[in-house]
Amino acid sequence: MTDITTWLLALSVTLPRIAASFIVLPLLSQDAVPALVRNSIFVGLALVVSPLTIETINLAAVKPLDWPFILIKEIFIGITIGFFFASIFWAISIAGGIIDTQMGNNMSQTMDPLQGSNTTLTGLWFSRFASVLFLTSGGFLIFLGVLLKSYRIWPPHSFLPNLTADSGAFFIYEFEYIMVQAMLFAAPVITVLALVDLSMGLINRFAQQLNVLALSSSLKTWLGTWVALLCLGLMVELVVRKLFENEHILARLQIIFS
Repeated sequence: MTDITTWLLALSVTLPRIAASFIVLPLLSQDAVPALVRNSIFVGLALVVSPLTIETINLAAVKPLDWPFILIKEIFIGITIGFFFASIFWAISIAGGIIDTQMGNNMSQTMDPLQGSNTTLTGLWFSRFASVLFLTSGGFLIFLGVLLKSYRIWPPHSFLPNLTADSGAFFIYEFEYIMVQAMLFAAPVITVLALVDLSMGLINRFAQQLNVLALSSSLKTWLGTWVALLCLGLMVELVVRKLFENEHILARLQIIFS
């Protein structure tokens, strides 16, 4: 087997995990970053890990029937790592949708290039803020460190992780984390907006000629945005805390997959 063939095989084995993790993470989506740039990043990172792959696996001895299982395993590990880093983005975007629903602005939706889906205006604002915070606080470096270290724990030639009931519970807990953090961040705004609805109901009770609907819509939008601005510090705390927790995510994954 020539050196070029060896490098190409090592690159093809290493690339799926990196590509899968970045596809799940809402930073380099196809709507936000050109395909040429994204693919160049994937290949560049794969080239960094390829020497380790060549060192730890005899590519010539890999049977043809083993390749599909190796690729499926690599994609699964990449999706898992990307999932745990993307969960905080999803939580914050959901919080924005909850806030806009309570304000009555959920019909005003736009395309979020990072998430790759339609979202409300507040959800788009929160998503952009979380992405900037993720990049400026060193979160991207933590993500790259975890992704590259995973090749030491699970080399491309290793078997599929051992999935048990505890493994499923670990993923269920992460979904629970998304919903809890979304409600936690949206709770202050929802509380204020509920008080506005209560106040408008009392006003309408004693001043029925007043157009409460038009008044409450503007008031709820203004107060909701103001309270959300006051709660940006909470968002910073949530993102930074999650990043430092994910820095040790490989140790936790190694336990539940063992």
